Amino acid sequence: MKKRNKFLKNLIIGLFVFQSFILNCDVFSFYPELKIFGQDFFENYTSSLKTYPLPLGDDYIIGAGDIIIINVWGFFEQEYQKEVEIDGSIFIPGIGKIYLAGKSFREAKKIIEDKFYKKYKNIQVSVSGGKVKTINIYILGEVKKPGAYEIPPLLNIIDILAIAGGPNKNGSLRKIEIIKSNNERKFIDIYPILIKGEKPEIFQFQTGDVVFVHPSENLVGIVGGVRRPAIYELKSMKFKELLDLSGGFLPVSDTSHIQIERIEKEKGKILIDIDENELNNLSLKNFDIIKVPLISAQLFYQVSVTGAVKTQRIYGWKEGIKISDILREDDLLPFAETERAEIIRIEDGYRKIITFSPKKIFSGDNEENLILLPQDKIVIYSKERPEKKVTVIGEVKYPGEYVIETGEKLSNVIKRAGSFTSSAYPKGIVFLRETVKKQKEKQIEKFVKEKSEVLKEALKTSTNLEEKQVIERTLIALEKLAEIEPQGRIIVKLDKFEEFENSIYDILLENRDIIYIPKKPIYVSVIGEVNNPSNVLYDPGLTLNDYIRKTGGFTKDADRKGIFIVRVDGSSDKNLDRIEGGDTIIIPFEPKGEKLRFVKDIVQIFYQLAVGVGILLK
Repeated sequence: MKKRNKFLKNLIIGLFVFQSFILNCDVFSFYPELKIFGQDFFENYTSSLKTYPLPLGDDYIIGAGDIIIINVWGFFEQEYQKEVEIDGSIFIPGIGKIYLAGKSFREAKKIIEDKFYKKYKNIQVSVSGGKVKTINIYILGEVKKPGAYEIPPLLNIIDILAIAGGPNKNGSLRKIEIIKSNNERKFIDIYPILIKGEKPEIFQFQTGDVVFVHPSENLVGIVGGVRRPAIYELKSMKFKELLDLSGGFLPVSDTSHIQIERIEKEKGKILIDIDENELNNLSLKNFDIIKVPLISAQLFYQVSVTGAVKTQRIYGWKEGIKISDILREDDLLPFAETERAEIIRIEDGYRKIITFSPKKIFSGDNEENLILLPQDKIVIYSKERPEKKVTVIGEVKYPGEYVIETGEKLSNVIKRAGSFTSSAYPKGIVFLRETVKKQKEKQIEKFVKEKSEVLKEALKTSTNLEEKQVIERTLIALEKLAEIEPQGRIIVKLDKFEEFENSIYDILLENRDIIYIPKKPIYVSVIGEVNNPSNVLYDPGLTLNDYIRKTGGFTKDADRKGIFIVRVDGSSDKNLDRIEGGDTIIIPFEPKGEKLRFVKDIVQIFYQLAVGVGILLK
């Protein structure tokens, strides 16, 4: 029974949001544009280890394996390159053994100089460092390649992390601990290095030291109108800290409508509107996502003239502007209707049509010469025929609205839109038509009504509790389907444009058609009776079984013989050997028992309809 309840839950929820499934359990995965701040840095980082040795600082501690270079000139000239032996000494002919291990470089220089000046007169001595020893340390915790590493003792924290591949997706950039062999501890925060450009501190490591990257804590994402949208690890959990880390608001940010998307145990995902005056003192919670909207790019204070005019134009609105200020007689085309035109106005959220006579205005009739309001659109109609328009959006060079001629085909308007961009995926074209949408509405209405009656009748006669639960939840699913607004998609096969042109799929256009050309999809959706319905990154080498395995395998109630695929172009088939990016693999529910056999038929049709209405234009 639990498995069947799970099916119905998936059916109700999954079918209508399958295009937006979470790619993994990460709460930030709904925002693929959000990356953990600093993660890309180590992916592209080129270590500077090859530039070593570094000039030795005065505080560098000498040890076995270090090279000391001594230059003497004056009374005689000589260069000595001496490696510190295992006993911590160097041997210089005429001077003897000098013990340097454990001394700072400053102390070592003084000892060497004193030995030479005591032995010889009229000389100058210079001491410098050569090749330094290597030591073994451990880089552990949340890094991509934890382990023991042989390194030169002088390294900055960035190079140390880069050796181990940088922090993994769970690793902190703000809580990196250096544990010395004497148990001395120090915490490092590399945000100031990445954000402010501060110079990374150079540490002298000793054999046995540990660099430990702690798990990240208090992750908060910020998306929208900031300079660096990303996921940040916060210390204070205050909005001000997050805003500073993200570089501040963009000039086009709408700070009056900032929202928090938050996960709560009791309510699940919730949306919180934030008052602009509360931002400075706003406290955040782990896994919050701050959404900063942008000011609308739409111009409000404007009026426009469209239709049968020589040039369709937009004008800036000002107080008292009238029709005659933007419409003149010589603006009209020869076939323009002069007796009657319209102003399309939005008042109190409603569309209002105001008629006027251009001819009367041109003759000086002030009563017809109306004062315009912001967003007013003057429409001049043609005497010959009404204007028909289609909309082309997505990956074409010139997206927008196009006036079409009677008999014009889809291929022609694609050409007029500049054809496809380099990112276009013509095979996934979405063609929407208003008349088809209305037909689909009637189809769904009829389907829901008929099947609801069948289910209700079955509910009355059923005596099995498990059967009743399945029927009741299927009824709920039908109610949800009735609430969905269909999109009116027509399946169009468009792969190679030269083969598509003048084919049966090169449709004659109608008024208000919408053509959407998407980018190439990178995932395959798997929905229905699998344990983890989700989107799986497309790999041409993967088979149906591979995709099923990646989504947790079949549930107990999966109808394995009824599996079918909805293609990216909207068509469906049962050719399970061919799976391409953008396809949706559907594993239907198989009710057990003859009494519930009719539910299986409903589910099959339900999936077909739900997928048909689930195609949304992004």
